[in-house]
Amino acid sequence: MQRVRCQTSGVVDDKGRLALPAPLRRALGDAGIRRLVLTFYKGAIVCWTEADFEAKVETPLASADAFRESVRAFTHALVSVAADVEIDPQGRIRIPPNLRDLAKLDREVVIFSVLDRVEIWDQSAWDQRYREAIVQAGDGLPGLG
Repeated sequence: MQRVRCQTSGVVDDKGRLALPAPLRRALGDAGIRRLVLTFYKGAIVCWTEADFEAKVETPLASADAFRESVRAFTHALVSVAADVEIDPQGRIRIPPNLRDLAKLDREVVIFSVLDRVEIWDQSAWDQRYREAIVQAGDGLPGLG
């Protein structure tokens, strides 16, 4: 994913469309990226570029033992619901209904870019997750300081 640091609120319309944040739209457009891969993981819709999804998810899974239960479970949980989506000329993506249902997306959402991906959370779920993350983060990431 293009390194863009942003967080914003958004609204999912009745057709499941969501406008990407302007800084992210610009970075993706400048890189010629017109499609994203969306999936669901631990409460959020996670978005990658096709290249990042292939490199960070599909390639490692392809080299793992497909019959190891943890690999099968991860594949079923993450890859089975993945969907390729187009970025329309207005900079919107259409979130498939099954992903909206899994993430319990209502109209109000939070969208943010984090390292190699974008996450989309229902606003109330994000408020709760953020409070939990603050507590879990404690004094910071071990080894960074």
